[in-house]
Amino acid sequence: MKVLIAIIIICVANVTGATQVVLKNVNYEGIVDDLIKEAQEITIRTANALQLQYKIIVVEPTNQVDSAVQSIEDRREESPKCVEVKDPDVQIVVTSLHDEINVCGAIAAKTSAGIMNDINAATQQIVFDGYDVLKLYQKCKNYKNSILKSSCYAKLSVKVTLYIKNSRRSINTIKGANHRVPAVFSEADECTHKAADLAITELDDIHTEIVSCINENK
Repeated sequence: MKVLIAIIIICVANVTGATQVVLKNVNYEGIVDDLIKEAQEITIRTANALQLQYKIIVVEPTNQVDSAVQSIEDRREESPKCVEVKDPDVQIVVTSLHDEINVCGAIAAKTSAGIMNDINAATQQIVFDGYDVLKLYQKCKNYKNSILKSSCYAKLSVKVTLYIKNSRRSINTIKGANHRVPAVFSEADECTHKAADLAITELDDIHTEIVSCINENK
């Protein structure tokens, strides 16, 4: 809201020529704060979305396989020998799963890094350009000479208008990055869960063989 009001005030000032008088009333700190806060909120949502996707893609399938491995491990008390003979097979399945997850996640991780780089660049524009706006604003306020002050505020009106325009573009970039998250991970999600399903099937087969071994040796 502060940004919209500022745009209106700047437009009025430029039209009426009352630049010095009107632009003194613009809340420059509020403009910069609002834009930074908006960018931060979207960035946090994007980071949370990336974290959630990581859990879905990597943590969930890994936990499912870990449960299958644990069910085999629970049989060790019943028959250490029956389980021990299958330890190499279990290790092969688990290692293969980890390799598959690494392959599945490689592209997603790279794209995820690209998303965060885009967000960082956009955020830096909003923060550092905002700092420049406020620095010029302080300079304008400190001028005692009315001509210099008026000239400074005229420059400030141009600078803040460009800042708002560029910051809106940066915020749209951040929003766009947020919308890219689900699409980035959909393929990796399918890949890791498919690998986990295969691993669980193989571990279930191993478990069945262990149970048969235990029953035969009772």
